[in-house]
Amino acid sequence: MKILLTTHVFLPEHFGGTETLVLGVALALKQRGHTVTVVTGYPEKDEPDYINRFDEYEVDSIRVIRFRHGRTALGEQSSVMQNDYDNPVFEARFRQLLVEIEPDVVHFHHLERLSIKAIDACKERKIPAFLTATDFWYVCPAHTLLLPNEKMCDGPANGGANCLKHVTAISQPKWVAGMVSSIPTCVVERILGYLKRSNIRPSGNVGDVQALARRSEIISARLLLLERIFVASSHAKRMFETAGIRGEKFRVLPFGIKSHGYIKRIRQRTDKPLVLGFIGSMLPHKGLHVLVEASRLLPADAVVTIKIYGKSPAGDSAYADGLRMLAMGDKRIKFLGTFENERMPVILDGIDALVIPSLWHENMPLVSLSAQAAGCPLIASDIGGLSDVIDPGKNGLLFSPGSASGLAQMVMRLIDDHNLLEKLSGAAVRPIDIDQYVDELEREYQKVLESRI
Repeated sequence: MKILLTTHVFLPEHFGGTETLVLGVALALKQRGHTVTVVTGYPEKDEPDYINRFDEYEVDSIRVIRFRHGRTALGEQSSVMQNDYDNPVFEARFRQLLVEIEPDVVHFHHLERLSIKAIDACKERKIPAFLTATDFWYVCPAHTLLLPNEKMCDGPANGGANCLKHVTAISQPKWVAGMVSSIPTCVVERILGYLKRSNIRPSGNVGDVQALARRSEIISARLLLLERIFVASSHAKRMFETAGIRGEKFRVLPFGIKSHGYIKRIRQRTDKPLVLGFIGSMLPHKGLHVLVEASRLLPADAVVTIKIYGKSPAGDSAYADGLRMLAMGDKRIKFLGTFENERMPVILDGIDALVIPSLWHENMPLVSLSAQAAGCPLIASDIGGLSDVIDPGKNGLLFSPGSASGLAQMVMRLIDDHNLLEKLSGAAVRPIDIDQYVDELEREYQKVLESRI
């Protein structure tokens, strides 16, 4: 088969969970004799007029076609918000690629700043299209379903009025955000309803508000055209259904990982420091500040080392700078930067327990699966996608999201109970291998293709 995969960003510059999953799927499919192409985006910081919008390269012999773009309106659009989910420049090129490549299957993994209407193009050419939802971008413009006050959100409400207030709070000056926040929700809902129905296409901020008002309906309609929507956990499925995306197209399929290189090592408490680890992006919703704050709450004689692996995707950021300021003077904490994904087994082998202090509705972080493959217990926020992986007291520990004191208590449990670490490590649940995962994808592809003969 000829199979086309998409993702919003990709290696080598970007190496998060979605990108790692897409590469793993691509390599496993290629090893089975399929022809695989990855179509991705690349967010440019600066966007001169002469930029070459599309270029090509290879990652591990996989052909990658890349759309280079910034946060600007392109093509006939005048709204940056609309181009976040409906980009005519990408859509036009994607339609050409369907003609050039003639894929038997298209499997979308992310469409941010590409175009949700790529699904339309597949439908028109009668090409089966699938989606793996690795986050909540389809119902939340900010991906995370997390409000600025660090409280979790269940999705659009009141015609998207809550979304407008949220987006304004994180993207506009404080005086603008304050003004919008003070408008009664019912008034915001009526304004959005008018803009949603209007045939006028305003530009600037009003155009962005109109695009936001139409976003949910446009995306939801396209998702109904897919053959199957894969989600990693029942929690993710519930979140999409709560946000109004329903139907029989969902299938809960936990992510697979490349398990080669992982040796399940049973951790045991010794007189050496308890080594805690964090592996991930330095972004507010990942909750790294909760771990740093928890370290400061530990007793002075608590023998702990905290290894932090990661960086801000945008380079230096106020959040990352704030973390280092918060950790200043705490000799327990070590910032160790990033590492190549191939080194994950070695990195995990040097950690006694992995901390995932997320604040948002986690899907199913690949690093949590890697940790379990290595026999590394998890200490994590009690949030759907994580509590689906962790059985508290058996293979990990859970604490209330955002609670530094709760996290500190879990760390002290590991320090005080010398048998607990070994117990949690021995009960680590081995995740499915990427080959098993792709077995299931192939079955879904074949099922649809055979039904069309």
